[in-house]
Amino acid sequence: MISEPAKITSLKAKILCEAPNDFLYKFEGNITFNDTNTYALDHTQLLIRGSSLKNTEWVYGLIVYTGHDTKIMKNSSKSRTKFSKIENYTNK
Repeated sequence: MISEPAKITSLKAKILCEAPNDFLYKFEGNITFNDTNTYALDHTQLLIRGSSLKNTEWVYGLIVYTGHDTKIMKNSSKSRTKFSKIENYTNK
């Protein structure tokens, strides 16, 4: 699609994908380039927050979910409050 890095500024694409959810290994969507070519997207094209790429010279990417809508944030649970044995005994 892109033969020179300078052409990335003229690229137009539209992404249609599922709503944010907590399933780490499930992602469904489509990307349409310049209103002509449509390609399917799945979880293999998705980088989860906090992951890193190695042995890669360059990559083009875009952000699909941000903030509390990321799959990692949706999948995380609230931390439990910890009390000592004495605190648990006195709270009874």
